[in-house]
Amino acid sequence: MALTRKISSALVSDVGRLRSNNEDAVDLDEAIGWFFLADGMGGYQSGEVASKLAAATTLEIVSKRLPEQSPVESSSAAGHRAETLLLKEALLAANTCIYEASQQKAEYAGMGTTAVTCLLLDDCLCLAWVGDSRAYRWREGQLKLLTRDHSLLEALIARGVYSREDAAKRVQKNIITRALGVAASVEVDVLETALQTGDILLLCSDGLNDMLEDRAIGAIICASAASLDQASQNLIDAANAKGGRDNVSVVMLRIDS
Repeated sequence: MALTRKISSALVSDVGRLRSNNEDAVDLDEAIGWFFLADGMGGYQSGEVASKLAAATTLEIVSKRLPEQSPVESSSAAGHRAETLLLKEALLAANTCIYEASQQKAEYAGMGTTAVTCLLLDDCLCLAWVGDSRAYRWREGQLKLLTRDHSLLEALIARGVYSREDAAKRVQKNIITRALGVAASVEVDVLETALQTGDILLLCSDGLNDMLEDRAIGAIICASAASLDQASQNLIDAANAKGGRDNVSVVMLRIDS
């Protein structure tokens, strides 16, 4: 089902306090309910190239293919809606695009990017991601993390090697285990969840959640939820006030009706 709900949105990307260039990329197409955020990595500004390639490739595929989805297709292949599988397909195509570019130019060798992207439908949020860029949902005063980081820390917790408390002390949290473009293939995680009027969704790079705990993020959203532009800027400012060690980007959207 196409999006007919009324939504509000905002996106902000900031270089932070210590970096000289911004390797994050944010994008949206509100008409089709598509939102995107990526956090690039690589020397000689190739991380910036990777994140922009991811955004452009994903949008191209989603915008071309989304109108082709029929109500029958949307109700599900392989346990997921067709729109969710389309997001996965788009990220896999982005992976191929970035990987091939990295093989063609020496200055792009080793570049890659995390990515989180979503499609809003009237009755569902379709979400796909690779890496540690996150998606949160704010609903009725509660902030919930929807994604799970593809990181060494999360992998060790999942295996039972450490408790979450011990892992936070012993494992460097920004070592990622998946990214677009670093290998010829990659695994993309997907999720679907119901939407309610009043829900606020937040996509962010780790430059935000590395600087702010979830409760601080939730408190900022709560205090400025009436204006997503203000809430987005407040989140950026708070991350920078805590040190701004990385680029910090946020994409916010609210289901108004």
